[in-house]
Amino acid sequence: MAKKTQSKSVGRIAAFVSSYSNKGTGNGYKNAIESFLRCMNELPKKSEKGTKGNYDYEVLFDQYLADKTRNHDEDFTKFADCLKVECASLLSARQRMTFARRILEDNGAKFKGKTVRDLKREMKGGAGTVDKVMTANVIDTALKELDIKGRALVLTLASSGARLNEILSLKLSDVDFESNPVKLTLRYTKNKQTRFTFISTEAAQCVKSWLEKREQYLVGASRRNAGLVRAGICGEKDTDTDLLFPLTDSAVNQVWENALKAAGLYSQDEQTGRNQYRIHSFRKFFISQLSMAGQKTLAEHLAGHTGYLDGSYRRIDEEAAGKAYLAVQHVITIGIPPEFRDKATALNSQLKIQGESIEGLRAMNEKLAAQMVKLESKNLEYELKLSKIEEEQERLRAISDTLQGLFENDTQAQEIFRRH
Repeated sequence: MAKKTQSKSVGRIAAFVSSYSNKGTGNGYKNAIESFLRCMNELPKKSEKGTKGNYDYEVLFDQYLADKTRNHDEDFTKFADCLKVECASLLSARQRMTFARRILEDNGAKFKGKTVRDLKREMKGGAGTVDKVMTANVIDTALKELDIKGRALVLTLASSGARLNEILSLKLSDVDFESNPVKLTLRYTKNKQTRFTFISTEAAQCVKSWLEKREQYLVGASRRNAGLVRAGICGEKDTDTDLLFPLTDSAVNQVWENALKAAGLYSQDEQTGRNQYRIHSFRKFFISQLSMAGQKTLAEHLAGHTGYLDGSYRRIDEEAAGKAYLAVQHVITIGIPPEFRDKATALNSQLKIQGESIEGLRAMNEKLAAQMVKLESKNLEYELKLSKIEEEQERLRAISDTLQGLFENDTQAQEIFRRH
């Protein structure tokens, strides 16, 4: 049995994993190939004491690739059988099988297309974990069992709509505390496109408190890790990291599950045995809460679901999005009584209706004003015409008076007028 020792150079597995900026994806490949190597060498996942088995997977991988007698198709079929036992669901097994195949092919292994297709069909379907609906009450109860680091992370996830790996990839410089609301710039996203989102005032205050303790945490973590480093089990902790939350996704999941257990909220799916209040449920909580508050489009935009949006909304400016977010942030604020949150939502709806009424009245007023301007213009036109008529009447009256005067002074004309 190959025991894990400290490698002097970067192995094939580490090199492949490091090519992915997304830590979650990289860990997925790492776990898959380790599972494959355990299966090929018939190594148990855990020791007799129940602890995780420590093997030098880099050595095992090199040995496997160097063995030219291996039948990769037969090995992969054997691996599929191992996964049916090791994985909680066929869906999970199929994903792990895909990850293992990619890293094997990248290092020269060859598989027949028929073998891959047959195994995929065999792995199709299977039970998935039935999640429970994440609520503000569940989050609030679990928060009481977390330290400042855990509370800051949970509130950031619940109020931003971001994925776990997006938050764990955040650098200190990606958090803009000068913005209102506080803005996060997410660079390592699923579609490789940088986007922004916000966190609530509640989350921002908690993150600031975490930053005051962050350096102390890094030093402490490095000291606690010293024994494992000396044993060659893992590398040293980086105390100079610029990550906002210097944690792995597996560590976060463990911290969250521990909090749920301490709060009496931990619940496992009967078929898969997995936690039903998953980390991903914070993202669902964010989208559902904003959607119920009338901001579904904003929720999808901030969560990075650009496929749901038209082109015009994808170009929404940060200021407009920030104002819309502030108007509904109460629905994703955890530390307020539910009745206050409900009242705030009702008040917000009333204000929205009143705002629509005011806008309607304003539009009507503008229409009447436009009509008044039009009437005044018409009135001015009539006044000008009337003035011209009066001027013409004065001119005709003057002519008439002149003719009357001439007639009265002309006696001969008067005599002719009498005769006729």
